[in-house]
Amino acid sequence: MKAINITSRKLAIYCLLGLGLTLLSCSGEDGATGPAGKDGNANVIVSDWIPIKWTYKEVLEGKAFMDIPVANIDSYVENGGVALMYYKNDNNVRILPFNFSEFDYFDFGFGEFVKNDNYQTEAFTGFRVYFDGVPVTVNILENETENTGLRYVLVPQPIASTTGISNTISADYEETMELLGINPSQ
Repeated sequence: MKAINITSRKLAIYCLLGLGLTLLSCSGEDGATGPAGKDGNANVIVSDWIPIKWTYKEVLEGKAFMDIPVANIDSYVENGGVALMYYKNDNNVRILPFNFSEFDYFDFGFGEFVKNDNYQTEAFTGFRVYFDGVPVTVNILENETENTGLRYVLVPQPIASTTGISNTISADYEETMELLGINPSQ
């Protein structure tokens, strides 16, 4: 009995000693900080889906445009960045410019726009989305606020050059968002 008691004590001491050494051996000093990783989608600007609300429309001619003010858009483009515009209709998303139908066409421009008394617009910096098509479509697009919308994406030059995104890209929305590491369903 006495031999079993001593053996149990020795085993307990060895276990505690082993546990103590294990805990001490695992805690070391932190090493030097490693190099920084890639920026990912840093400084990429993706707007929310913007309901279509025409700034100017000529219903009888089927022409309209919508102004979307965006500060500093010129600095993105002047420094080699990319400006993209997307149109959503239900779950279908298309990059502009494109033919909405056989008779309807979407396009956009960006930069500084001057005040225009004929169109009753104010000066601003940002995007101007143009629509030219069937007269009735002008009103339909504006009234379908739940199903339609516009979204802009501004990609700075370093990310544009590493991902291959350009102003002339014809990639679909999901591909572009995947390249940028952004969830397309947001």
